[in-house]
Amino acid sequence: MDRPVIDTPYGRIEGTSDGGVTQFLGIPYASPPTGGGRLRSPSPATPWTGVRDATVPGNASLQKLGGNQTWLYEPLPPTSSDCLYLNVWAPDLGGKAPLLVWFHGGATRNGHGAAGAFHGAHLARRGGVVVVTVNYRLGALGGLAHPDLVDPVTGTCANWGLQDKIAALRWIRECAHALGGDADNLTIAGQSSGAMNVALMAQHADLDGLFHRMIMQSPPLFQPPMFAELAEAAEYTEALAESIGVPVSSLTALECTTLFEAENAFSKSKDVLARMGRPRTSPVRDGMLVREWPYHGRPAPLPMLIGWNRDEARFWYDLKDADGSVISPMVAPETEEALVEQVGKLTRLYYPFAAPPQADDVIAAYADPSDPLDVDADAVWNDIYTDLVFRAPIVHYATKHAGTGAPTFAYEFSYPLPSPGKGTPHAVEVPFVFGTTAHPHLARKVGHGDEVASLSNSMMDMWTSFMRTGDPSISRAAPWSPLQPSEPAVMHLVSAGDVGMVPLPRSGQLCCWPAFEGRAQQE
Repeated sequence: MDRPVIDTPYGRIEGTSDGGVTQFLGIPYASPPTGGGRLRSPSPATPWTGVRDATVPGNASLQKLGGNQTWLYEPLPPTSSDCLYLNVWAPDLGGKAPLLVWFHGGATRNGHGAAGAFHGAHLARRGGVVVVTVNYRLGALGGLAHPDLVDPVTGTCANWGLQDKIAALRWIRECAHALGGDADNLTIAGQSSGAMNVALMAQHADLDGLFHRMIMQSPPLFQPPMFAELAEAAEYTEALAESIGVPVSSLTALECTTLFEAENAFSKSKDVLARMGRPRTSPVRDGMLVREWPYHGRPAPLPMLIGWNRDEARFWYDLKDADGSVISPMVAPETEEALVEQVGKLTRLYYPFAAPPQADDVIAAYADPSDPLDVDADAVWNDIYTDLVFRAPIVHYATKHAGTGAPTFAYEFSYPLPSPGKGTPHAVEVPFVFGTTAHPHLARKVGHGDEVASLSNSMMDMWTSFMRTGDPSISRAAPWSPLQPSEPAVMHLVSAGDVGMVPLPRSGQLCCWPAFEGRAQQE
């Protein structure tokens, strides 16, 4: 295995080359956010002397990994507040290949860029693109927000993890030539919360020209109460500081592990859950970095590839590990009475608009029309949760984007997991996009063999075609037509032999959510 050395604007780095791909791991793209950098905007990386070893991934952000997050993520590497590192896979260091910058998911509280699912060698080799994955601050260290935490240089007081991602993009553009990448052909991409961050960056006017295409896989396009306004996030931070016994301004002086552990315990307390719901450490509408939520915001008029999985909800309600053990954190309703109650709660939480639909009406729309008196609570709950939390907002967002004339390509991923899995839960498309379905942590979960490999190859080719040209169409499949607001159609990805354009699946059921469906039609 060769060990090439390249020069970057910050110093020399040594990586490894194998099979036509060179990888550099654990490259610092910003200074460690420790000491005076805690709960502050990221500072530029400090140049180094000599040759830096880039053969081992950098630290992941502090986190506690468990439950359904272990489906995608194998046991964690070392974790630390010193976590602002990225990884690169390049097919030709002397070339000028398209750049893909990937932001992992994990509810902004879990994940890292060196996970086996995101190993970039397969995608780089097959697609001829430079793949970059990024670590960034998570949980309290990446998301606590309060006016008393204002950064004296940038004037921001929130969204530290989002700022990390932007800092990584600036570093990548600066160093693109050394990595064999084309700084003028850069795609930002992500899954779940990583995709949500892509959406937020896409509507930030100050980032104009920093990237050229966008890929969003299952973005949770929430707004309050699931995401927080600055005042709500500040309330959470004040309550946390009070529980620790310090003023908010002193949180920056706490040892990072102490702050992390305190917030992790605080977020799970029954009192906090009852008063505030989920932890308010996700993106915050602070008026600076985030001025509008995607529902109202205007993304840059750039090519967009966006989609969802057929059974997103099963990640939270019916997810099984390879050995058949259930790793979902919640239990789906088992009776029609429980279904009515849960749909009512879900609607109040995720449909924060006037005149929410009634639970009975929604259930009737999703029940089997051939036997409306015999409601399959599990199946109906899966479809309602998937649509309200993911599909309806994504369709609205994509349709709005297409209505501006920007090229917009939508998909539904429906590959069914083999037993003991069920359906097509949230996150299962990721190893297909990266060509990592055979990874030991994933192979037993997603299956193996020619069919899986062929579907993965098709998706890698579609994704890299989009990175290269702005059009995901490939020669061996039906052309991928841009989304048309008047008659939306999506690419249906089921198996290698079942890939093609179809009318928007289950479009009639989306009428249950008029604030999404109706606004998309108006705009």
